[in-house]
Amino acid sequence: MEHSSVLYIDYKNEMSAYYQSLLEKSIKHVHVVDNREDAYLYYKENNPDIVIIELTIPKALSFVKTIREKDRDTIFLALTEDTSISTLRSIVELSFSAYMIKPVEEEEIQSTLLKISNNLKYKKSVDLPLGCQWNIKSKVLFCQGSRIFLTPRESKLFELLVQKRDTFCSEDEIYCNVWSDEIDKTINTASIRTLVKNLRKKVPNGLILNRYGIGYKIIA
Repeated sequence: MEHSSVLYIDYKNEMSAYYQSLLEKSIKHVHVVDNREDAYLYYKENNPDIVIIELTIPKALSFVKTIREKDRDTIFLALTEDTSISTLRSIVELSFSAYMIKPVEEEEIQSTLLKISNNLKYKKSVDLPLGCQWNIKSKVLFCQGSRIFLTPRESKLFELLVQKRDTFCSEDEIYCNVWSDEIDKTINTASIRTLVKNLRKKVPNGLILNRYGIGYKIIA
């Protein structure tokens, strides 16, 4: 869970700060907001892996319903004082992964996060050789536990190589996928090779292979 991101929606007070500190023991990126509007803005801009929400926040369930109309993958957890039957029905309909009633002990939070961690990893990441991992959802690369910052075109190239890993990608394929926004322009072989060269400088040696006249691939 270390590299996952969490949007925590709750009233800002001592207890929310306490729960935030418990979450940060397992999750590096925890962002806290106290209203539906800020929550939706953060969700659109950052696409968090997990949303933890206090259901007594005004229009909390309406916020979740809006997300669920287009997104069935984001994991929702309720950390709430709301124990009503109608709310219980709603969290089932909206596919919450867990429902925790305040006050919640640290052991329960850690146990809940542990239960969802394997499912989260399956949905969002691909393990690669040489200690690398590609986050499918956020399109972020980690190598040896550290995030590797890629340019937009490097990210598109790496995503293509991951999708076709252990199969060579031709320069034509790379051009069509990486320069799809400039498909009417002439991109020469040198541009592609320079992009690959720059990407190789950022990843472990040997991760990206090439064969002259055939293309490039990530080893499986």
